[in-house]
Amino acid sequence: MIEAFFLSLAAVSLAELGDRTQLLALLLAVKFRKPWAVLGGLAVASIGIHGLSAGVGMSLGQFVDDQILGWIVGALFVGMGIWVLIPERVHTDDRPRETGRGAFITAMVTFFLMEIGDKTQLTSMAMAAHFETIIPVMMGATFAMLLVNAPVIWLGHKFADRIPMRTVRVLAALLFIAIGAWVLWEAGFNQG
Repeated sequence: MIEAFFLSLAAVSLAELGDRTQLLALLLAVKFRKPWAVLGGLAVASIGIHGLSAGVGMSLGQFVDDQILGWIVGALFVGMGIWVLIPERVHTDDRPRETGRGAFITAMVTFFLMEIGDKTQLTSMAMAAHFETIIPVMMGATFAMLLVNAPVIWLGHKFADRIPMRTVRVLAALLFIAIGAWVLWEAGFNQG
């Protein structure tokens, strides 16, 4: 069990470095300025996605066609990109008035969706298949996600006042739309 935990920790940490999830962590930290809520959302999403990966991910491919899954995930990313472009209402201090709960829920949902089909999810599946255990793999993968993304969240929170939100919003939207288009293209390309 210890070997499964530490190998999952190492493998997912390496897979996560430079991943799009780190950019999402930065964007959410800047947007909400609630680092603990964003980190908590990431933790819950990671437990969910890596638990799913380790528990049922190995057999998921037998029940859901890869092309259909690709179309769903691609459409969700494009939709998220369009949603990011919609400006938020701001108050006199030019900050969105957000609660920690809103930041937590947004982080949890977006991180969960972002990780569907990601290399870290595939890593969790492979580790669970290799070690034939779920909990140590899920814990190692979750800890890796927190270890790699926590510094990004706190740096984003610290420098939020110096980052132009409109530019961040446009870049985030373009990233989500590009990822969605790529996933949709792959789903169409792998059609037959």
